[in-house]
Amino acid sequence: MSRRNSSRDRAVRIELLRARAAIERQSVVHNVQSLGQSLTPRGLLETFMPRLGSGGRRKPPSDLLMQAFSFSRRYPMVLSMGTALLSKAARQKIRWWKLAAGAVLAWQASRNLRK
Repeated sequence: MSRRNSSRDRAVRIELLRARAAIERQSVVHNVQSLGQSLTPRGLLETFMPRLGSGGRRKPPSDLLMQAFSFSRRYPMVLSMGTALLSKAARQKIRWWKLAAGAVLAWQASRNLRK
């Protein structure tokens, strides 16, 4: 009788491990698909401008401020480049570059919104 229970217990454990492995595989697939969605141009645009995503719902300013803060903590180079672009000396020297970059960003945003 003990052998029967141990063989049943072993079979149950094996099935539980198989089920857990299947759930983990599904989780990995879901996370990879989610990562792929977030790395599309539209997903990256929604990272920078969250109002364009999520059905056009408006977020409170505090959420936008916290998102900007976390983004600047994650990518400090973007913050330093932004302050360099806003400084007076840099503003006079690279005015045309900023206009060109703005035009490219506007073109990409309009192209992404059409999709």
